[in-house]
Amino acid sequence: MIKVLIADDHQLLIDGIRSTLRNDKHIKIVAEAHNGLEVLEKLDSLNGEIDVILMDIYMPEMNGLDCTRLVCKKYPEMKVIALSQYDERRFVKKMIRYGSTGYLLKDASKSEIIEAIHKVNEGGEYFTGRISDKLFKPNENNDDADPLFPKLTVREKEVLKLICEGNSSHEISAELNISYHTVESHRANLMVKTQVKNTAGLVRWAIENDFYE
Repeated sequence: MIKVLIADDHQLLIDGIRSTLRNDKHIKIVAEAHNGLEVLEKLDSLNGEIDVILMDIYMPEMNGLDCTRLVCKKYPEMKVIALSQYDERRFVKKMIRYGSTGYLLKDASKSEIIEAIHKVNEGGEYFTGRISDKLFKPNENNDDADPLFPKLTVREKEVLKLICEGNSSHEISAELNISYHTVESHRANLMVKTQVKNTAGLVRWAIENDFYE
């Protein structure tokens, strides 16, 4: 029996997956969580006795990316399948880097969900067809065109990198040979495009989205 935990902040989706998998005699949903912190709490209470986690990426309190990293570090034998409405390549790469061996879109069919669970539980990998295209045909996809990852200008990327390295606006001004006010303008534009409120938010956004390691 494959023991599964479903992590998603929408109960309706959890209920839908429960219904989808109810009649599969080889899969049992043993727990559910609505954010990453709940996932960690449930795993502790179950002593890690979970085989596969269906992990939503966007969740409150702790997102699926951070949770996957912690889960795979603490429970290296546990399998994580990303469950997302987004097929954006940066998400996929980040989840793989953190230990996920599968990636499903939320519109996946019953047969695809079941196949993915079985495959990763047996030590394999499962990436839905659209995701495989993103991974193995990168030239045919433009990440920057995705609305979740706004297109930054070359100069904005330069400013963002220097911000992440801890430089002040005056230091960035000297480094790039542009005025202080121009730097501040770029900083403001970056905050608008990335929808963050401060420098700390910019740094976090850059790290999470592979603009800065």
